[in-house]
Amino acid sequence: MGLIAEDIIQTVIDRCDIVDVIGRYVTLKKYGSNFKALCPFHHEKTPSFVVNPDKQIFHCFGCGVGGNVVGFVMRQERLEFPQAVRLVASQVGIPIPEDQQPSGPSKSVKEEILKANEWALQFFHEKLLTSREAQAKAARDYLKGRGVNLEIVKQFRLGYAPDEWEELIDSLKRKNVSSEVMHQAGLVIAREKSGYYDRFRGRIIFPIFDILGRPVAFGARALPAGKAGLSETEGAKYINSPETPVYTKGRHLFGLHLTKTSAGELDRIVIVEGYMDMIMPFTHGVKNIAASLGTALTVDQIRLIRRYTSNVIMLFDTDTAGQAAIVRSLDGLVDEGMNVKVVTLDANQDPDSFIRKHGVEGFHQRLRQAVSLFDYKLNWLQIQYGVDTIEGKSQICQHMLSTIGRYKDEVIKYELSKQLAKALNLPEAVVLKQAGQVQPKGQVPTVPSGQARGEAVAPVVSPSTKTPAVETLLLTLFLKDPSWVKQAHSFITPEDFSEGLAREIIKTLWQLAQEHQEWSVNDLLWRIDDTAAHNLITGLMNQEEAQIGEAQQVFDDCIKRIHQERLKKQRRQLIHQIEEAEARSDASTVEDLRNKFQELIK
Repeated sequence: MGLIAEDIIQTVIDRCDIVDVIGRYVTLKKYGSNFKALCPFHHEKTPSFVVNPDKQIFHCFGCGVGGNVVGFVMRQERLEFPQAVRLVASQVGIPIPEDQQPSGPSKSVKEEILKANEWALQFFHEKLLTSREAQAKAARDYLKGRGVNLEIVKQFRLGYAPDEWEELIDSLKRKNVSSEVMHQAGLVIAREKSGYYDRFRGRIIFPIFDILGRPVAFGARALPAGKAGLSETEGAKYINSPETPVYTKGRHLFGLHLTKTSAGELDRIVIVEGYMDMIMPFTHGVKNIAASLGTALTVDQIRLIRRYTSNVIMLFDTDTAGQAAIVRSLDGLVDEGMNVKVVTLDANQDPDSFIRKHGVEGFHQRLRQAVSLFDYKLNWLQIQYGVDTIEGKSQICQHMLSTIGRYKDEVIKYELSKQLAKALNLPEAVVLKQAGQVQPKGQVPTVPSGQARGEAVAPVVSPSTKTPAVETLLLTLFLKDPSWVKQAHSFITPEDFSEGLAREIIKTLWQLAQEHQEWSVNDLLWRIDDTAAHNLITGLMNQEEAQIGEAQQVFDDCIKRIHQERLKKQRRQLIHQIEEAEARSDASTVEDLRNKFQELIK
């Protein structure tokens, strides 16, 4: 998805009525000049969710969440920033052109491919449902034998590709789809001399949808031998679409478009490998599940999951490849701040065969037995290297510490390192020392979402300390009336504010005031890419005027207090410098510093 120009984003935000947009999700009631509702982001009985139509922002005084209309849609729909902007833009009738790279496919090409995929999907689906061919019947019998009923076939829009060379091509031509588009979509393969032939032939089709429910690719399973007297379909058991302008392997999860809501509501998702591994539990009522399409989880897939939940249960096949895929996924999950557990099935079992044998209750029971990431990986490494040799212990320690080092919480690192020492029967001091020497391999720093969009953003700030009351009052004045920012320029600087949220917000306010005669709170929210800052800003903006007091008096008092704090800080610095000069027996410097100190206390 292409970048969106800043002026277009601003136009979308300006043209939107935040009350109208949020009112589609919650029941808003008029409350003075604002609107109130029960917060959609946390459970509450008394409304604390406030929408300010004048400033076009929202804030919940219960959970502290706040932002503008795009921020609300991102959180509510669990969309990335560009997707949320496009959704809001579509609601207010603003077309958004693609910001294309010279070599990138155009929006029209992508739309043509998606349209071709939709026609192909309809073709495959109809063939499975209605064709009287022996192979189509064999495909239906196979799915029925696996426990896939008609409702699931329709829900997942499963299909069948006839064992013909150009039947799909002929069907798409009747829909005015060009051969070039078919080829770009990966639906056909070019012949050596000229022309094309169908890529999928004599196979059961599993459509792959993006998070918005659009068909972006197809997976195809060979028909099993012996069905209706047929031989095994030629070629690999599974084949898939190639990468196309609308499909990149490792960016999608099979079935997530159907299960994203349940994953968010349950705040947990089960990740399996293949199509049937996902479909069978789903058929039995496990609605918070998705498939990785047979690979270790990629960063893109993990970030897609994180929109809906940070709690992941990994459940891959028990074979070597499946377990190795879990291990390869673990570090990436830790990097992205996910909480991970792992389920292990019995030998030669997969989620599909397990649930058909033990039922959904047995499946849930096994999920409840999931072990922590730490315990799973440690056990896996012990099997791989053994703990009976020095070399084995060293290898296990290195691999485990590489994973432990990825955690951002120092307490977690420390406690897991202690657990590792105990498991390997090593002194804690040895493991802790080794932990300081091991760097996580392949770790990619998280990029703030605005930076990922290619924009200059304010640094991400952690609210490490509580903002002093005087700074909060002054910041509230600035937010409610930008004219106070210009007045304050003559008296204070951002460095007069304590480190943390307030200082970074003030820096951005100063910059806005220098660049623009007029600006709004949405301009500020746009420039600061930090959730905590958004929550603080919208919370202060929604304070009642009576809570602040008479503006001029508050402004004068705050400036006076800040000046006093500045003087105290300068005095402390001078005293420290004097003590250092005296320790060096530097009489001339001591005298100069004492004179400066006397000037300050006059």
